[in-house]
Amino acid sequence: MQFQWLKKIENPLVKPFYKQYLPYSRPNKAEHIAVLKEGNDIVACARLRPIGELSLLTGMLVAPDHRGKQLGHHLLQHMRPQFQNNKTFTFALPHLEQFYCQHDFYPTTQAPNDIQQRFLAYQKQGKQLLLLGFHDSNQADI
Repeated sequence: MQFQWLKKIENPLVKPFYKQYLPYSRPNKAEHIAVLKEGNDIVACARLRPIGELSLLTGMLVAPDHRGKQLGHHLLQHMRPQFQNNKTFTFALPHLEQFYCQHDFYPTTQAPNDIQQRFLAYQKQGKQLLLLGFHDSNQADI
């Protein structure tokens, strides 16, 4: 498996992958997109959406025929240098809480307003999600 951050001009390359497996997901031009490839095929993907000085980890997806191979862990390990304490967040399905905790994303109620408002908007739509914030005790708070 090969990890890479896509160049902004390459961002449209993930659209067919998302359309096939997660059709409601809409990557945008501002996002930083990380992929795992097998040959030329994308098999896992996640995005960091900048929100001012913050970032939202979103669109985490492993192709169904590649699940159970630890690719989600592999992808987050490679993305980790871009995560900042108290500045990187994700909205996770409840059954994935332990997965994200292994990568230092923990439940929080102390998210900045921009993140909190997006989270509340999802909750109003009836989505059962957890608000998780990145905190690595070995990383200095900025």
